[in-house]
Amino acid sequence: MLPSTNRVEIQLCYGELTPLIKWCERNCSKDWSYEQLSPAGNVAGEYKFYFESEQDLVAFTIWKT
Repeated sequence: MLPSTNRVEIQLCYGELTPLIKWCERNCSKDWSYEQLSPAGNVAGEYKFYFESEQDLVAFTIWKT
């Protein structure tokens, strides 16, 4: 299981999840995963992204903001 401390919670509108997944596939050096807390639809969905590497977490956070 990935460390629970290396996580970020984000809200995404419909259609925004796929680009984030593709970014993680291309740029993360260690394992990562995500959990859907609530799906996107008419309102933004909530997601948690988990990263094995703190470096991947920082890169993701900088890229996403």
